[in-house]
Amino acid sequence: MMENNRVISKGLFLWLSTLSLILLMVMVTGLWYFISPRLHEFNQALPFVLLSALRIFFLILVIGTILVFLTSVFEKNFLIANFAVKLFIRFMYPICIFVGKIFRIRKEKIGESFVSVNDSLIKALNPKYNASDVLILLPHCLQDTSCPIRITVIPDNCKRCGKCNIGDISKLAEEFGVDIAIATGGTLARRIVLKKRPKLIIAVACYRDLVSGIQDAFPIKTFGILNIRPQGPCINTKVDVQTIREALNKIVIKKDE
Repeated sequence: MMENNRVISKGLFLWLSTLSLILLMVMVTGLWYFISPRLHEFNQALPFVLLSALRIFFLILVIGTILVFLTSVFEKNFLIANFAVKLFIRFMYPICIFVGKIFRIRKEKIGESFVSVNDSLIKALNPKYNASDVLILLPHCLQDTSCPIRITVIPDNCKRCGKCNIGDISKLAEEFGVDIAIATGGTLARRIVLKKRPKLIIAVACYRDLVSGIQDAFPIKTFGILNIRPQGPCINTKVDVQTIREALNKIVIKKDE
């Protein structure tokens, strides 16, 4: 069931991306038809040269989009590279938000779908890093509000009492030998990333913070894990610790490898 939900989540962003590209091609083609009579006045061959260039551009765009979609759905690299990931992270999300408004699709749903697509592209590229190059970045709202221990600056202060997930995640960090940090917001998170300079981040947060974090951290790859909010946003949130373990198993180079 979880795998099906992930496919459905990815499907929303991929569908909006496809629709956005179709609208882009229609608009550019319409612009060409509008200006082509003017171009004839300068040179008879110019409109045809421009039309041929547009056709080649659209062909590359369609083929590239199909390869990215296949990569995201099957989580296997269909000849895409980091530039394709950059294209989706930098450009497609704001375009999809705009198109989503037209169809009255909630921004939260698009954001969650974007995170799912981002994660699937990272899995497909199959990055492997030393433990010292990986950072687990957590939000402070994972900590139980009744806890008197300050762990934002020093996660090692956690007593691992079991009231929240931070203790279990700290154990995972020790097991894999990766660094762990807890941030109170985007500004502190960016400072932590600049200070530690990881090559890959496993970030837990709400969709809004994950989307901005993925975009701000790029070209550092950020594997996003949505938190669970049984009491609403920013208070006593939870996370599926097993999902973090699975990500670490795929990303961290084991000592015996």
